[in-house]
Amino acid sequence: MDIKKQIIIGLCLITVGCASSNGFYGADMSQYAGYGADDLYRLGKKYADGRGVARDDQKAFQFYQAAAHEGSAKAQYALGYMYRTGRGAPQSYSLSAEWFQRSAEQGNADSQYSLGVRYFLGQGTSQDYNQAILWFQKSAAQGNAFAENQLGFMYATGKGVNQNYPAAIQWYERASDHGVASAQYNLGLLYANGVGTPVNKARAQELFKLAAAKNFYPARQALANNQ
Repeated sequence: MDIKKQIIIGLCLITVGCASSNGFYGADMSQYAGYGADDLYRLGKKYADGRGVARDDQKAFQFYQAAAHEGSAKAQYALGYMYRTGRGAPQSYSLSAEWFQRSAEQGNADSQYSLGVRYFLGQGTSQDYNQAILWFQKSAAQGNAFAENQLGFMYATGKGVNQNYPAAIQWYERASDHGVASAQYNLGLLYANGVGTPVNKARAQELFKLAAAKNFYPARQALANNQ
């Protein structure tokens, strides 16, 4: 059995819970004089979420843009997301990568993960697994579950690193503990097939059940196949 063909890419493109630097709407930044970066970010998020105001992605973009130019890493991440999705601004993968880069360099874990994804996919950047690994590691060091999961995938498949199943298991375990369904499924595969670890069917079933409870279809299928 080629376990690499069964392991699923675990990319999760984080949303706001949340190149040119001029932005699309190019609003005169002087109109925001007197506002701090944090205040501008909060106003942007208010419009992005529609909390207490009608949702307005273009206004959210303007406030995020102003906050980003004031150095807010959270706003820079938000701009990266908006450019990636085309929400509130024309879709631009290159601008998305630029803003994720600025935020990532300030230590924002979500941006570090998202920048790693850009390098992994070659989306807005050249494809570069080494850079992807670098940014996933920085994000995972801050406890980002999706970065932990992606490192598990990189080690399991040998992308950007030497294939190392024990290392893959360590990262998948962390992501699984944080509730990432694809990590639980992939880890279950490794236990079920004894790859990088002794065969442990009971542990595999436990992991498949955890992922299936999140409606992760491959895990539900794995359970059905082993009934």
